[in-house]
Amino acid sequence: MVKTIPVPIRGIVGTKRELNLKSAIQSFSCRDNEVESFLKNKAIDFEVRHKSRTYLMLDEEESDVDEPIIYGFFTLTMKTLELTQSLSKSTIKKIDGFSKDVRATEAILLGQLGKNKDYQTQIDGQSILDEAIETVYDIHKLVGGRIVFLECVEHPKLIDFYERNGFISLQKSGDYLQMIRYL
Repeated sequence: MVKTIPVPIRGIVGTKRELNLKSAIQSFSCRDNEVESFLKNKAIDFEVRHKSRTYLMLDEEESDVDEPIIYGFFTLTMKTLELTQSLSKSTIKKIDGFSKDVRATEAILLGQLGKNKDYQTQIDGQSILDEAIETVYDIHKLVGGRIVFLECVEHPKLIDFYERNGFISLQKSGDYLQMIRYL
């Protein structure tokens, strides 16, 4: 396993390393085409427009080389979590902290999490998620918030992975299952 560190894209965009970053991003390959497409086609634009923050998992000893290998990445943002009528009032109150009658709440969204399939033996999903959750807690210390959530396809292995890491299934949203973790 490679010892990786999360490196924010925002620290590279606008520097002389940006072209090399774009090349490294284009070399990234993931089993999930949607996750791969986000990194290749949207991550830098979302970064520049302050829509989200993406962190690249780079080899700790090679994080400042011109063309690093991206072993994995995660993306965080703030998003309104719409609460459906199917949720119990006690669940809504636990999520909101005050009211059982709210229909939405602001939360941190773990929008993307992916690992490079060409280097899958050098990093695991757990390492990436651990770094993402650590960053979520840094945000939590600064601005508060009660939950982090994610949206994923209903694949048993994926759901089990998130449940082992403190997430619970909340509700469906279109084709995705929304899962939350209390902070």
